[in-house]
Amino acid sequence: MVEFTTLEDSLYAGLKNDLGFIIDEKFLVLSEAQSTINNNMPLRQLEYISRTYEKLVPTENLYGESNTRIPVPELFVVYTGKKKWNASELRLSDSFLGIAPENSLEVVVKIVKMKYNKGENETLEILERSEKLNGYSTLQEYIRQFREKDGELGTAIDKAVRQCIREGVLKEFLEKNSPEVKRMLFNEITSEEFAEIRAKEAAQKASEESYKEGIKEGKVISLIETCQEFGLSQKDTLSKLMNKLSMSKEKAEAYVAKFWK
Repeated sequence: MVEFTTLEDSLYAGLKNDLGFIIDEKFLVLSEAQSTINNNMPLRQLEYISRTYEKLVPTENLYGESNTRIPVPELFVVYTGKKKWNASELRLSDSFLGIAPENSLEVVVKIVKMKYNKGENETLEILERSEKLNGYSTLQEYIRQFREKDGELGTAIDKAVRQCIREGVLKEFLEKNSPEVKRMLFNEITSEEFAEIRAKEAAQKASEESYKEGIKEGKVISLIETCQEFGLSQKDTLSKLMNKLSMSKEKAEAYVAKFWK
């Protein structure tokens, strides 16, 4: 028996894993699709697993004497990107600032790749055991393929869903929930791309600011050298910097200390 445990955005203020389900009441499988490399998946999946257990276990059970039994967690990220990812798993401990003591915490996330690096094992037990995760991975791959051809995300999702239904991949689920699935996929992919765009914008801004700072520093050096050539004192040079380049006394003093020869 398979029971879905997927977290929804509305419940946990933006915290959502793509697919979560329990197999035979023993294994809790959480997965998330990624089209870009993200080494923070163990931390994200730690949040997901904590919230999922919070949903599964009644609060009063946590304070009783008897041991509360919980499903065994299995954590995966389904990677659909084209860039080569030279990793088969990610560990939370890789993000620790120091060496973890014995009574610490570890989270291991297996990477399921839709495009395999040469020489890597192209099957993973979880895909063979879980028809739903396998189907979800196929759907993600079709979206990627159709988007490469058409360029438009909405059209790619429509075509991928129809392709899966024709092939019998998640057929019943997609036929019943097609609008919701399309909306979820669109929001999921556009949110990921938005985050990527914001990161690129931040990098560009930092580069531009660094460039502007370099130009300003060049003007400072030129002015200090000119003042020295005309025999001006450091005090007079400070005044020139403050007046001509509109900077504070503290900053002018720092520049003079740095570039005065």
